[in-house]
Amino acid sequence: MIKSNRLKTAVLTAAATGAVCVSVFLFLTERYGYRKYDNSGIPDAVSSVCEGGECRLTVVANSGEIDDEGEFAEEVIDMCRENEFRSLRFSTDLEGWPSSLDIRVYLHKEDIGSSAPVMRILFEPPDDGEEYDIKDDREKYRLTIQRK
Repeated sequence: MIKSNRLKTAVLTAAATGAVCVSVFLFLTERYGYRKYDNSGIPDAVSSVCEGGECRLTVVANSGEIDDEGEFAEEVIDMCRENEFRSLRFSTDLEGWPSSLDIRVYLHKEDIGSSAPVMRILFEPPDDGEEYDIKDDREKYRLTIQRK
């Protein structure tokens, strides 16, 4: 009887230890995947508000710094025009493409709400009374970068 109880206790202890090890391994693997993307340097839009053709976006750079602001802004605009963000997709079926973009850029997702954006990107059409959209009329737009 004593051997049986010791054996059961040993088996249960080994199973519990194994379950804990597997859980910790899975948690760390998943966390590493998120952390790896957070430092990938690939921009991602994390929120959007679109009203009357104007779209305001919050974008994270997923990088410790932005080396070339002009190149970065062009990359973000291209990602908007191609609808290539990882976490967000424009819904263009009802209202079409936005006519202007106002983008606030943070380095990491954790910076949102705790610090000011590192830059602001404005992508606006000319003020000539015509209707334009970011997808079809890129050459008519002006790109403005404001450093905070």
